[in-house]
Amino acid sequence: MRHILILLAALPLAACTPPAVAVKTVVDAQPQDVVGCQDLGRVTGIPGVYGPLAKIGLNDARNKAKQIALEQGATHVVFDPVRPGETVFEVTGTAYRC
Repeated sequence: MRHILILLAALPLAACTPPAVAVKTVVDAQPQDVVGCQDLGRVTGIPGVYGPLAKIGLNDARNKAKQIALEQGATHVVFDPVRPGETVFEVTGTAYRC
């Protein structure tokens, strides 16, 4: 019961967290899509929300990582796999310029 009360108290704060803007110029890719492209290094994003809002947090973390990739001149990002149902505290991937 206490956990539910804490979650309910934190929910309005999560609503104040601005979502990351979608980065449409950087493509989510698979390893086979970036063969022959220039590896620009690793990128990360951290979700701003968890629990019932985890899907939103994961999407925001991916967009934050893609924004970093864009700033490095990337056109594609290959994200490391995330296990379904697992709590994600950091999204990681590799940025490429193709």
